[in-house]
Amino acid sequence: MKKISKPFSLGVLMLNTHFPRVMGDIGNPDSFAFNVLYERVSSAKVSAIVTSEGVHSDIKKDIFESIKSLENKGVDLIVTTCGFLGEMQDELKKSTNVPILTSSLLTLPFVRTFINKENDKVGVLTFDAKKLNEKHFGGHYKNDVVIGDIPKDGELYKTIKNDYLSLDVVKSEEEVVSSALKLIENNKNIKAIVLECTNLSPYIDAVKTATNLPVFDIIQAINWFRETKSI
Repeated sequence: MKKISKPFSLGVLMLNTHFPRVMGDIGNPDSFAFNVLYERVSSAKVSAIVTSEGVHSDIKKDIFESIKSLENKGVDLIVTTCGFLGEMQDELKKSTNVPILTSSLLTLPFVRTFINKENDKVGVLTFDAKKLNEKHFGGHYKNDVVIGDIPKDGELYKTIKNDYLSLDVVKSEEEVVSSALKLIENNKNIKAIVLECTNLSPYIDAVKTATNLPVFDIIQAINWFRETKSI
């Protein structure tokens, strides 16, 4: 008799935000063709997670508790809504029996597969380049990484930072595409782009078209993992 597998279920560790999560954002359940369970961490404000110093121990404790809650709900994979949590990948792996992916930055070893020459680079587009550093890459940072970010006076940055309840998606897309083009204009050796910020994922197709480069994000990684599970 053929074994019937349970439907795939994704667990998402959610920062405590209220800004719009448009289609393609990990925080929008309609971005997926399967069941998604969200666990909001009340102490995990953007300002507390997007930091060069790292996550405070009190907030880490809340994150561990939320991870355990998602595990108890029987999810098949746990992810987060902020790539800066890549610094906690190893810690969180030890705290759960469920596969976990904290950040798209952890896909860098796979992305490097498509880099041919010694001087080729990987562009990383982030929310705040001044705060993203080696610790957030989960051990995968190398000298081939070039970091760029979205404009701090722009629609998307201000909406996320200030947790506004409305978002001009057209302006946001223009800003993300412009930022990607600026990144590769300043660094001609970039051969692929990784979107660190999960709020950039809704604009991934526009970035691909504008840059004519392969572009990677956490949504792709989730779907790759999903394809490995029995249906």
